[in-house]
Amino acid sequence: MAAGTGTASRFSVDEAQVLPPLHELAGIERVVQPREGRRTEVRYDTPDRSLRRRGFRLTRITDDDGGIRWERSAPGSEPGTAVGMEHAAGMPPELLDDIRAVVRDRELVPVRTLTTRYLEYELQDTAATVLARVWDESTQTKDSGTDGSGTGWRTWLIEAADAGLAREAAEMFRAAGAVPAGPDPDNQGVGAGVPDASGAESLDRGSPLALLLLHYLRGQFEELLHHDPRVRRGDADGIHKMRVATRRLRSALASYRGTMDPEPGRSLRAELRWLARVLGEARDAQVMRHRLQELIAAEPVDLVMGPVAARVDEELLHDYRQAYGRIREALSSQRYFRALDGLEALLDSPAWTETAKEPAGPAAARMIRRDRKRLRRRVRAARKLTGGDQTEALHDARKDAKQLRYAAEVWAPVQAKEAKHMVDAAEHVQKILGEHQDSVVTQAYLRRMGATAPAAGENGFTYGRLHALEQAHAQSARERFAGAWKGFPASP
Repeated sequence: MAAGTGTASRFSVDEAQVLPPLHELAGIERVVQPREGRRTEVRYDTPDRSLRRRGFRLTRITDDDGGIRWERSAPGSEPGTAVGMEHAAGMPPELLDDIRAVVRDRELVPVRTLTTRYLEYELQDTAATVLARVWDESTQTKDSGTDGSGTGWRTWLIEAADAGLAREAAEMFRAAGAVPAGPDPDNQGVGAGVPDASGAESLDRGSPLALLLLHYLRGQFEELLHHDPRVRRGDADGIHKMRVATRRLRSALASYRGTMDPEPGRSLRAELRWLARVLGEARDAQVMRHRLQELIAAEPVDLVMGPVAARVDEELLHDYRQAYGRIREALSSQRYFRALDGLEALLDSPAWTETAKEPAGPAAARMIRRDRKRLRRRVRAARKLTGGDQTEALHDARKDAKQLRYAAEVWAPVQAKEAKHMVDAAEHVQKILGEHQDSVVTQAYLRRMGATAPAAGENGFTYGRLHALEQAHAQSARERFAGAWKGFPASP
């Protein structure tokens, strides 16, 4: 097996160190005369270094043969997880999509240049098969806008398909004075602005409520940024996950609004509502399409009269594509970029009130009780209504249950057992009422499709039958909700 399919190990060495005798490695018959090469890497970032702070790195690489490629690494990913060749306009658009939520409308400029000169050695066996490759690299850096040279380092790299050979070479390098290095010496400060997920471990009931809320908000903001590239690539699950993150942010800002000055929280909640609505249009079309596909597939063949499945698919796929186009437009808008700026500024410098200084356990419990009371009032009002008015009230109760659930999620790091009890109960109610609302919306869609079927020369029977099934589903959801509500927690 030839080299090139294994993992490269990197070692830091002094300039004066001499490469050890590679031909003494087991199985190596010959070390080929080294090939000299040069590689230039230009790091790009915004003027305020937003990519570096959030753990991203964008590099334009020019090899000694003149070939140009771009590499983008992300937090928690191996370097070069995304690679694109030079585009007519410079950076490959797909790589720009990966970082757009971080860069937004700021200009990308060269911030550092790394020039590497290297010797590449091929290690061959008796049949002239390359078993390993070794690189002896010397790198010099220069920051943009500075005079003179920057820092420099020297590294040895070994890449071998055989793990035993790689280990033996590594031992030889260490014996020669080399020190194992990370994947890239030029990573100091990368990711300094990314919150540490382990922060929840230091929180307890007595911690300030501000720290508890900030931990949750930062986590959900990272979720939003993480799923933005997936949405730009058309990933349906990414749309769902990004929508959930926006809802969690908005709900937490609403439930715990007493911890901060009214602005900018109120304005940001409005922007998050807008973003969730834009994402929801595509998600709703997708959910309804899958729902109807399952309903139609479960029907006896002789009761599906006409091209019902094809018509549903055609119309809802069209709706999805139209909605996705609006998502792409929204994610490239100034409104979206300024909303991200506002959220980032809020998380960096929140304007806390005296309430934010209170112990997290009891203070969060008090705010959850307030959300629970609002949900109870909504349910009591819904029970007194009928028809469309009740349907609308149950939909509002679902929203209140979701806000209560997310408020309890914030509480979880300091009172896990009590929070889980409330989260589970609120989620259960929310899902039942969500099924009810999905059925109501689907009924309206089926009524419209059935009414227009004759004009298209089709039979409306199946749409009417599916509508009746959805009516039964909605009734079942209302009954299940009544049972679930009886056991809803009365505390904290």
